[in-house]
Amino acid sequence: MLSCKEVATRASALIDGELSTWQALQMRLHLAMCKGCEQFIGQMRTTRDLTEGLPTADTHDEADKDCINAILSQLHERKQ
Repeated sequence: MLSCKEVATRASALIDGELSTWQALQMRLHLAMCKGCEQFIGQMRTTRDLTEGLPTADTHDEADKDCINAILSQLHERKQ
């Protein structure tokens, strides 16, 4: 079985679908038994989902404020 450290190292690859079938199965087995790692992966997925539509660093305008407000709103909704 994978250790928590190995799960943390491979977390991004799991979320991005870059693991082989066997590696993904090992990860899912660990996550089924380890609630801490399951929460960690969930937090990473949330972070990815919330940051996918962020504007690039070279844009600084009203859209940035709208985007930040949308992220804060989504975080608030998920918290409830």
